Amino acid sequence: MSPAAPRWTDARAAAHAAGTLLRQTGEPTDLAAALGRVLASDLHAPGAVPGHDGAAMDGWAVAGAGPWVLGAPIVAGAEPSTGALRPGQARPITTGAPVPPGTASVVRSEDADVVDGRLVRHTTSARRHVRPAGEEVAVGQRLFPAGTVLTPPRVALAAASGVDAVDVVPAPTVRVAVLGDEIVQHGVPRPGQVRDVFSTTLPAVLGAFGAGPASTLRVPDDPDVTERALAGAVERLVVTTGGTAGSSTDHVRGALGRIGAELVVDRVDVRPGRPAMLARRGRTLYLCLPGNPMAAMVGAVLLGGPLVAGLTGRPLAAPGSVRLAVDVPVDRPGALVLAYRATPDGAVPAAHQTSAMLRGLADADGLMVVDGGALAGDEVPALALPW
Repeated sequence: MSPAAPRWTDARAAAHAAGTLLRQTGEPTDLAAALGRVLASDLHAPGAVPGHDGAAMDGWAVAGAGPWVLGAPIVAGAEPSTGALRPGQARPITTGAPVPPGTASVVRSEDADVVDGRLVRHTTSARRHVRPAGEEVAVGQRLFPAGTVLTPPRVALAAASGVDAVDVVPAPTVRVAVLGDEIVQHGVPRPGQVRDVFSTTLPAVLGAFGAGPASTLRVPDDPDVTERALAGAVERLVVTTGGTAGSSTDHVRGALGRIGAELVVDRVDVRPGRPAMLARRGRTLYLCLPGNPMAAMVGAVLLGGPLVAGLTGRPLAAPGSVRLAVDVPVDRPGALVLAYRATPDGAVPAAHQTSAMLRGLADADGLMVVDGGALAGDEVPALALPW
């Protein structure tokens, strides 16, 4: 008797752990190319932000009480002035420009006027309007810990502090193998055939999770060809579609055994997507998805997201939750995974969804997991879609 399929939460945790175990060491990468990547080590600031005491407003740098005698202007990007302001002196200054030594404050341009060649304040302010050096970031301060995803604001802050290169976790390369004699690449399929819906979409889904470039290939329903396709992969992650059930044309399980791959997740206790498997052989992971489109997409989100997160150094994201607007009965064992639409009254299962359908998923706001049935008003776990 085969062992019971694990719960979906346990399968997600196992997939993340498998990816984490095979995560590669960091590689130095130009900061501009690191957007969206994950830090492999802590990132510290080589410079302060700001790097000088600077004007927080356009106006005049002043010393002492006014009115003030005007000196030469100071603009952003100029060399810091070495000459100190003396009491009664002022210099026009632009936002971000370094204030000269002796500056007491910056008077905003709207708070003063130049009268007979002298600066006269007409509106008082208690604020100094000088941004001190290191106010935002000190030299050597840790900007972000290892495991941080480099979002655009984080890359911008790193650049502002003088970072040129960062140590990031390499994005795993991917091979997508689409199995099945019945699959065609173009046109309207004749009876008995189906279109290839995975070669372009699965690389995009995995890429949204953080995976790297993907190659694709077609594999016929042949045990020897299937075995060669799995054994010959040099990529870090191999994703297959189809061939995971128990029919005479399903050769993935046997091929994994013959190449010496160890099963990490052997099926998942969900519908659709139960036949999904995850295996490991050396430094390669095999995510084997069912051939039905909805079931494959459920498997890609359920297992592929945590797997790529582990491979790229991201934490395992905790499921969210949604409140049901309607009753959702479950009349069979195993958790039911449903595409849902968000409404003002709560989540409603999308129409047109079975393991073989994509229409419901195409208009969905997310996936919800209902185990044992639930009533309107209940909160149920939900998984975000990566697109």
